[in-house]
Amino acid sequence: MKFFKLVSFTVLSVLSCLCVAISANSSENVEQNQDVADAVAPPSINMEVKYDVTGKESDGLDTLLEFYARDTATLAYNVTNLEDSNITIVGVAGTIVTYPHGYPVANVTYADAGPYEMKVNGTSSFGQDVTLDLPEGQYFLIPFLFASKSDEMMRVAAPPTLFEIISPPISFFNPQFLSVQIIFLVIVGGLSYCYMKSKTNQRPIKKRVAAKKADESWLPETYKK
Repeated sequence: MKFFKLVSFTVLSVLSCLCVAISANSSENVEQNQDVADAVAPPSINMEVKYDVTGKESDGLDTLLEFYARDTATLAYNVTNLEDSNITIVGVAGTIVTYPHGYPVANVTYADAGPYEMKVNGTSSFGQDVTLDLPEGQYFLIPFLFASKSDEMMRVAAPPTLFEIISPPISFFNPQFLSVQIIFLVIVGGLSYCYMKSKTNQRPIKKRVAAKKADESWLPETYKK
């Protein structure tokens, strides 16, 4: 009986040691994985990026802004530094993707901005012009800001804007529109001429009736001509 208790105690001790070892190993693996994740994770900048499209009212992603092909959208940025150190905005760019599939169709050309140095909790405002040389359809505009923090350059994405390229209105003096008008007037004039011609041909011709000479035989001789 004592031997059985001794064996049981030994087995329990070994199992306890194994559990402690496995737990310690698991904790070590978790810490190593976290260290690897922290090392692989790209650097980021904590800042608030807002912008408006000049001349367009927007309520967020639910608003569909309308443009004509080759229009220029002017973005008015307002950026706030939420870091605990100074940062500097040095450039802007972006990309345009289709909606709803998200296929990239155009890149917004990189342009220098500033540089705008912002202190902690500081703000900066600047603009960016984007030429929308696109076919008709719906798209997302995703601007990017290039910022420097501790001499390290990083790219910060701004909120996307949903917009649509629509067909331009046809001017009354547009050559294509004028040609359509001329053709329409020619057709109407031709039909009117044919109608009037047919009416003229159908008008009845009045026949001349020869005047009948009156019978004067019954008149007295004094009244006869």
